[in-house]
Amino acid sequence: MPQVLLAVDFEFDLILFELLSDLDDVEVVARPADEVELLALCRTGDADVAILGEYFPGLDAEVVAQIQATGTKVLGVGADESALARLGITASVPATAEAAVVSRALDDVLRSAVVPPRPSAPPSRGRAKGRIITVWGTGSSPGRTLTAVNLADQAARLGNRSVLVDADTVGAMAATTLGLTEESSHLASLCRLTAEKSPPTEVAAVPHASVREDFHVVTGLTRPERWPEVRGAVLRTVLHDLAGLYDVVIVDVSDRLDPDDDFADPFYDRHAATRSALDAADTVLVLASGDPIGLQKLVRLLGTDRAETLRERMRIGITKVRASAVGAPAEARIREALERFAGRAPDFVFSDDRASVDAALLAGRTLGEANPRSALTREFAEAAAQLVPAHKRARRRERLRS
Repeated sequence: MPQVLLAVDFEFDLILFELLSDLDDVEVVARPADEVELLALCRTGDADVAILGEYFPGLDAEVVAQIQATGTKVLGVGADESALARLGITASVPATAEAAVVSRALDDVLRSAVVPPRPSAPPSRGRAKGRIITVWGTGSSPGRTLTAVNLADQAARLGNRSVLVDADTVGAMAATTLGLTEESSHLASLCRLTAEKSPPTEVAAVPHASVREDFHVVTGLTRPERWPEVRGAVLRTVLHDLAGLYDVVIVDVSDRLDPDDDFADPFYDRHAATRSALDAADTVLVLASGDPIGLQKLVRLLGTDRAETLRERMRIGITKVRASAVGAPAEARIREALERFAGRAPDFVFSDDRASVDAALLAGRTLGEANPRSALTREFAEAAAQLVPAHKRARRRERLRS
């Protein structure tokens, strides 16, 4: 006899409870009031299936992912299959379904294996999905935000519609780097819209700041303690949705991966945002500073299980490269050290052009705007050209200029 948790909208709770009670082979073990009670019940292992209503209090993609992680199967109840699919619920019935339909659906769910969510729309020959590039790296400030900002800028200069997403839940600095005076967090707003099943379907509806027509910024949290507003599964959905609207999505994240407290509930995990951004990325750019300490940290990071899972999608960038830190010639020394101790060479090397960086930060501009002829600007442009394809708009724009 399947054990069922009934977690549906208030107006259908009694109707479905009576319907399920009439089924001989089904037992409703609990009717939780919100997502916290629902997750607690799932973790006891007493339920086989959770029947989830479309508007159940607190329900979002993160909650569904946590339920499925406990081994509890999920059956959705609601009229909008696409909205349920966005939450990760692949099997559903209407709230007005008859007992026989609900019974068959429960049997199907119990026999089913875990499968990916069904797409919200059929395949089409429309616009290609954009690339997601997550900028990660070691601690000690290797320049993740600076790199993410300038890669997004250079990707736009290649003719791509580019968006920078500040998903650093420890210290969001993209707005400060670009001199933006936004008083609200675009990322928190975007996560809220997605969790409420009303995500933007066009660029104009995306909460963002506009640096240029082809370069937008989704600003990060205004205060670090707001991190619970950015749940991992919701952020993953946000990034995939943005990739459907933009050609390039550049994500700036914290270096931290693991929970601050080993005994904390993983549902309230501050660094789940970083892991989700890494999982969602087509390419992960791992940064380390070009000095002995930074290189040693990189070697240790590359030896972790997380780095191993990212190996096929990983590119390595060394920042702040200078001969005074590693000897001359600096790039050759760094390549030799990494090949010896990590078994691979860096894909990108970025100079330590402190004067250009300081000028750009002081003016709240990108390096391409502050000093387009600097060596570091050229290196970011070359990296962007390798990471993202040039778009035809770039060639059209050049012809218009000429």
